[in-house]
Amino acid sequence: MSSAARTALLLALAAATSGCDQVANRLLDRGVGQALQSNRSDLLDDGRLNVVLCGTGSPIATADRAAACTAVLAGGHFFLVDVGPAAVRNLGVWRLPLDRLDGVLLTHFHSDHVGDLGEAVTQSWIGGRHDALPVYGPPGVDRVVAGFQEAYALDRSYRVAHHGAEAMPPGSGVLAARTVTLPGPDEVAVVFEGDGLRVTAFRVDHTPIEPAYGYRFDYAGRSVVVSGDTKPLPNLVRQAKGASVLILEALAGHMIERVSKGAAAAGNARLAKLSGDILDYHTTPAQAVEMARDAGVEALVMTHLVPAPRNRMMEWMFLRGTDGIWDGEVILAKDGMHIGLPANSTELVIDELA
Repeated sequence: MSSAARTALLLALAAATSGCDQVANRLLDRGVGQALQSNRSDLLDDGRLNVVLCGTGSPIATADRAAACTAVLAGGHFFLVDVGPAAVRNLGVWRLPLDRLDGVLLTHFHSDHVGDLGEAVTQSWIGGRHDALPVYGPPGVDRVVAGFQEAYALDRSYRVAHHGAEAMPPGSGVLAARTVTLPGPDEVAVVFEGDGLRVTAFRVDHTPIEPAYGYRFDYAGRSVVVSGDTKPLPNLVRQAKGASVLILEALAGHMIERVSKGAAAAGNARLAKLSGDILDYHTTPAQAVEMARDAGVEALVMTHLVPAPRNRMMEWMFLRGTDGIWDGEVILAKDGMHIGLPANSTELVIDELA
């Protein structure tokens, strides 16, 4: 909801408490109208390749970051790459057109990447999406989908019984698993192609989580690559060659090492082990910059930030060791960041959804 709509609703409530029913109702009607008109379906059909960072955090809870989720909109199509906890709430706040959600692309099946899958299908169904929601991913995606189907089965039945099948078609409230199999370890698979948009999947290295994928989106002479969780590998560099934007996960190993040592010194062996273990299957900020340089991308966006910076000092600490590697643009992602890529240009338009 826009700030104007929120203001109108607050004024309506204030007027209502004073007994000004007519004024309250007019203000409420205005607020509702503004809210309904603020749907961001324009991002689907504006001729650009649009990216919205809808979840830039990690399993470590932070107040202002949902878990992993990246929205890509172009050519009338709308996909989510991963859908971690709290991401769908963000999509609702920003009024992205969930009724036109084409599918969810899962990179792998860690909980911080799949936790909001049930909300994605339910909220887009409530919003008016037609047909089952495809969920693409590596082998094993059928098990994940089956689990969410069962977990939300009673919820679906309640909504159909309450609102009726015409308003809530049962066949639109379900997920459809689409297993993506790569023809070879360093080859790609086409996930979707239509209306000028091409989406391909490729292998990344998140061992022992196997297989794990990244995704590339090409549209109107621009391209975006979303890495998923991975450590550095040549195949990722190859698949990101010449991309407009590389959206790459980043874990500041030099900061997490201190967490692990501090936990051990405090006698918390469990935290020391768990924080130490994650160092070997993620990408450090310096490694991310090196891969962006080697791939020749136009801009690097770091996401899935561990630990997520809360202020400028933490941002500086997070990026320590990246100076002098590459002179390209490096951006630390934030929830609500929107990147617009106009067709057949090198322009990068960055703003925030409100």
